[in-house]
Amino acid sequence: MWIMWVMLLCLAGGQPASATLCRTHGTIPGIPGLPGQPGSDGRDGEDGPKGEQGPSGQSEEWRGERGVPGAPGQPGKVGPSGMPGIEGLPGDMGPPGPVGEPGDYKVTFESGFSAARMTSSYPRREQPVRFERVLTNEQGHYENRYGRFTCRVPGTYYFTYHVTSRGNLCLNIKKGQGGSRGERVVTFCDYVHNSFQVTTGGVVLKMAMNESVWLEPTEKNSLVGLEGSDSIFSGFIIFPEA
Repeated sequence: MWIMWVMLLCLAGGQPASATLCRTHGTIPGIPGLPGQPGSDGRDGEDGPKGEQGPSGQSEEWRGERGVPGAPGQPGKVGPSGMPGIEGLPGDMGPPGPVGEPGDYKVTFESGFSAARMTSSYPRREQPVRFERVLTNEQGHYENRYGRFTCRVPGTYYFTYHVTSRGNLCLNIKKGQGGSRGERVVTFCDYVHNSFQVTTGGVVLKMAMNESVWLEPTEKNSLVGLEGSDSIFSGFIIFPEA
């Protein structure tokens, strides 16, 4: 109780004797004062040391499986054409190509034949003389069954004959279409009695497609074909029509 009074006297600021008494008993704590006003902010402190590197955010063992590829996207729009580039330099010459197949020139523009008569009997008057044994006829333009050459390559031709006769002989070189009687072009005659002779004749003719040429005797028809004394009819193209 006495200690209580001493404390009140000290707080009230009594006589020096009381102050002495307060100092004498300073070990006794006083009543806490009221809180003061907040102080101003202090200055920023210095930067601290750099920290250690932390662990990686995602490890391989936690990575998921790769997903299924998505479908291709739609094609984009075609862009505008660019400017033409500069023309390049000519390239090197390539090697020669292989040899081509033979053309049809020779086949198309060749025509010729030669045939012999192999019978001793006289030919019929005003009928084509048949030279049945073919010697040359590569293109097949001579028909030995009828004794006619038919033009398949229009152009200029030379026709000739070398025949054996045993008497008077007159031969017409005739020209016509198909199986017609044709027209006489030239006539060659030789006259001899009871002996053999060789008669020859020839002519250059301009031939159109499908025209025919043949030999045809008159009533003087002693033409024969014997072994060792042949009778031959020949013809060939000189130059084709342009």
